[in-house]
Amino acid sequence: MDDAWTLVRFLHLLGVATWVGGLVFLGAIAVPAARADAGPDGARSMITRIGRRFAVVGGVAWLVILVTGFGLLDQRGLSISDLPDSDYGRRLLAKIGLLLALGVITVVHGAWQGPRVRRALEAGDGAAARRLRRAGAALDAVTLVASLAALWLGVSLVA
Repeated sequence: MDDAWTLVRFLHLLGVATWVGGLVFLGAIAVPAARADAGPDGARSMITRIGRRFAVVGGVAWLVILVTGFGLLDQRGLSISDLPDSDYGRRLLAKIGLLLALGVITVVHGAWQGPRVRRALEAGDGAAARRLRRAGAALDAVTLVASLAALWLGVSLVA
């Protein structure tokens, strides 16, 4: 049975590496490179394609993190109601809360903010597009910081 839990931990860490590593890659490499090389219209198109692809990969990683995390919680003999009673549990609750908030932020970014930028640009409303892009940059920053905080909390849980 130990091998099965090793696999669950492996999948959990793989999900975390994919999620956080993907965010760092997008913000530090993909988006700046697209903006530098493709011009405004090409960059928007390339960033949209990359973002949609990462939405699939990142969404799967997010689900893997969530499912394996609850599995690992069960493996330790803990339930959600046990968590507020210890420092370990409170850190784990914070990590779960961040992960759930990240899911919401990601959906808002992909399903609401991104399409509104495109519609504003298509309508020729540069001011609205700039405002929405700033909102997107803020969502990106919050996502990265919250992901790193969740990663930090996860590392702090390892005995």
